[in-house]
Amino acid sequence: MTAKERVSRALGHLPADRVPRYDIFLPEFTGEWARQKNMADINIYDFYKNIDIGGVLADAGGPLTRKARVIKREGPDITEIDGFGRTLFRSEIRYFEKQLEPAFYEKTGYDKLVFDDPDDLARYEPLARHAADVSRRFAPVSGVMGLFMALYRMRGEEQLLADIAEDPGFVCHMAERLCGFIKKQAVHVARATWTFETALWIYDEFSSRLSPLFSPKHFETVFMPYYKDLCAHLHENGIKRIILHCDGNCLPFYDMFIEAGFDGHQGPAPTAGMKLWEIKKIYGKRFALIGGMCNIETLAVGGRREIEYEAAAILEAARDGGVIIGTHSIDINIPLRNYQYYYDYLESRI
Repeated sequence: MTAKERVSRALGHLPADRVPRYDIFLPEFTGEWARQKNMADINIYDFYKNIDIGGVLADAGGPLTRKARVIKREGPDITEIDGFGRTLFRSEIRYFEKQLEPAFYEKTGYDKLVFDDPDDLARYEPLARHAADVSRRFAPVSGVMGLFMALYRMRGEEQLLADIAEDPGFVCHMAERLCGFIKKQAVHVARATWTFETALWIYDEFSSRLSPLFSPKHFETVFMPYYKDLCAHLHENGIKRIILHCDGNCLPFYDMFIEAGFDGHQGPAPTAGMKLWEIKKIYGKRFALIGGMCNIETLAVGGRREIEYEAAAILEAARDGGVIIGTHSIDINIPLRNYQYYYDYLESRI
């Protein structure tokens, strides 16, 4: 069975020859792995051959990508306007970025933003070129930015949260226009990456470790109507599965995710109070789950017993399909010996 077939069956709630796996190795971990294994000339995914998803073919750019530009560069430090119209300060030697200015301050400024043409096929050519290489090794999955995440990048996160509380009608207005852009963008992304039969991720980070950033009522009234519209459009255009990526505890929204048309969630993590095996008992074949392994505690500081317990619970939940086991990202905080034990344990359960 190929990686694509395995992932497609799992997301369709059907058993496969083994449970699919999803791990993305970040550069610092890869470098340490190469040093310890003395394998500088070997691709890490050639060593860990049974990982089925090793990345996402995502168009993470916003609706203002054509106007993105660097304003100033001083060594590794860059001040730029990005594809969401905001002014950013970032550094090539640091992970985090700092927003200096939003795309607009006054509410009337939103309608003055001239969005890119989502039907401009040149936008998707880099993804198409990369997709061929990815598909030879992995199950290809694609992705686009979601409504809340894109809007807070344009508006500023604190200001958007204030808008949701004080003027939800304005947020609906913004979401409606943005949804129109994403509907076309996502179909083009799926076409460029050959991911109609696997899945398309919608990236939307609206939860902290403990809870969502706003109430279920606000999700229902402000975002859900447009997510219903978006998911219906994508399904009608042949995208088989739409997966919401959201880190943090978004469990209070799960029933609404399903009602909106999402087919699964990528990101349930025990440290966010979301144990995949417990969620699977509640939602069964109604909702696919991707992730489950803790890369903050279990793999980072846990022992073999903790790793085995967590992996075994996920594998048991995945027995009849509906689950892809993974951690999403493997960073330098995870000792190589722990990751190797986890990988070998999965191998022993095939």
